[in-house]
Order: sequence, then C-alpha cells, then structure tokens
Amino acid sequence: MQTAGSGVYDRNELYPLLTKSGESVMYNMTLTYKELSMNGFMVATMEENESIHVVCTAFMGMTLFDFTIKDRGFDVNSCMEQLDRPIIKNILRKDLVTLFTRNVNSTFKAKRYREPAKTKLGYKIRTATGKARYVIDNDTRRLNHVSLSGGPLRAEFSYSDEAILISHPRLGLEITLYQ
Repeated sequence: MQTAGSGVYDRNELYPLLTKSGESVMYNMTLTYKELSMNGFMVATMEENESIHVVCTAFMGMTLFDFTIKDRGFDVNSCMEQLDRPIIKNILRKDLVTLFTRNVNSTFKAKRYREPAKTKLGYKIRTATGKARYVIDNDTRRLNHVSLSGGPLRAEFSYSDEAILISHPRLGLEITLYQ
C-alpha cells in the first residue's frame, strides 16, 4: 500500500459492527485453544449510553462470560470459573474492544494508506490497546483485516462474508464468529 497522508478521521470510517443504540448482532462462536474447542453464541447490543453489552453463552445454556464495554472502561459482569483468570480476561477484553472498535477514539489521528487499485484503504493507528493497522475494503464498505501488535498478545482479525476470525498465533488461541 502507498501512503495517502495522515490526518484526523472519524471512527465510523472503520465501519464498526454496531453504530446506534438498540442495535444488536448475534454470532455463532467457536473458541479454540490448541486442541480444545468450545461452541456457543455471542450476542452484542449497543445500549443508550453507547456502551456495548456482550454475552457469550454455550449452546447448552451456560454463560461463558458477560461483559460491558464502555468508551473508557470494561466491566466484567460474570465469567465462568475456567475463564476467570486475569490473562484470559485481558485477552478477551482486548479482542472485544477491538472487534467493536472501542479501542479507537470517536475521532482519531492516523496514517492512511491506499492500494494502487484503490480497492483497499489502510489506517495505522495508536489505540488504547497499542498500535493497530485497520484495512477497509472500499468495494464492500466494511473492515477487511485488523492487526494488533503487542508481543505474545499480538492478534489478527480477518473479516469475510462467512465469518470473523480472531487469532492469537503465539498463544494457539482462535475465536471464530459465524453469521
């Protein structure tokens, strides 16, 4: 990608999954850690105060976690015992905050990059969770890829029509969200 300049941009240019209060998304979810796998579904709703309430439940009805993402905070409402460890909650917090673009201020400074064919547009941003690269597909008007730096907690987010894949290559952890 070629540099297209830098400036101040609006969070909505990153095409967040939720943009208005009352809006909800639901995904089937597979959480894989090395050879272990857990299936369920995730529901996220934007509330009136612009916080995002995320609940992940196993198909049998057991709540895996229940979090609230705020512009400047993250509340753990409940978390199953096996996931209730600081490092795991930190990874889930970072992933969910990035998934719903809450690691980016409502207006942000960024370096912007453009592909020669002008089908993809990239942003290099300093976020609340570290350095991030966002790639937008101009044809479909949605996120295509997000890359977070950060040592062992480095993460890659890949968006397609069928699924969103969140992968932590150094940890052997993957979260797949299916439409």
